Amino acid sequence: MLLSKIWKRIKKPIFVGLSILASIFACFLILHITYGSAEIIFSEILSSFSAVVIFCTTLSVVIFNYIDNISKDIFALGPKNHKIGKALESLSSLKKEVVVNACFILALLIIELAARGLTKSISPENIPFESFNWVVMSVRFGIFVLAIMAVSEQIRGLLVAIEYRNVIHAGKSSKK
Repeated sequence: MLLSKIWKRIKKPIFVGLSILASIFACFLILHITYGSAEIIFSEILSSFSAVVIFCTTLSVVIFNYIDNISKDIFALGPKNHKIGKALESLSSLKKEVVVNACFILALLIIELAARGLTKSISPENIPFESFNWVVMSVRFGIFVLAIMAVSEQIRGLLVAIEYRNVIHAGKSSKK
């Protein structure tokens, strides 16, 4: 029983970590196999990072407001009992997760831009080793994959909020 609880808590971080490592390795391998000609493709993919961040922050505001409205609907259901308190607690936790994810994705953008700036700031004769730019490009791609995973968590949060809203409306309909 204890082992299953531990596994339940570490399963997701392990999956995320392995996904990032796999994306970094795959990017570097593709760059190595193509002798760097795939760098243009990865650069184009990474150029969409700002759009992903804009989408995520906008989605975060929408989700936050949606969850806030759900909280108001639950509060309006009537007297506070244990179930309503637990629902409001869950929604508050979901709102915090939305804000943290949005800040996390903004931080990832800053890290990715710093890594890009690193490659641009080092002159060709001062590059530490031959495939340095490929390593940095691979790390940047891993950061991008992590941001995409965080956006998918935001979307999952929206789906949970929609499900909460449906349950609330079903409860209101049954009271009439």
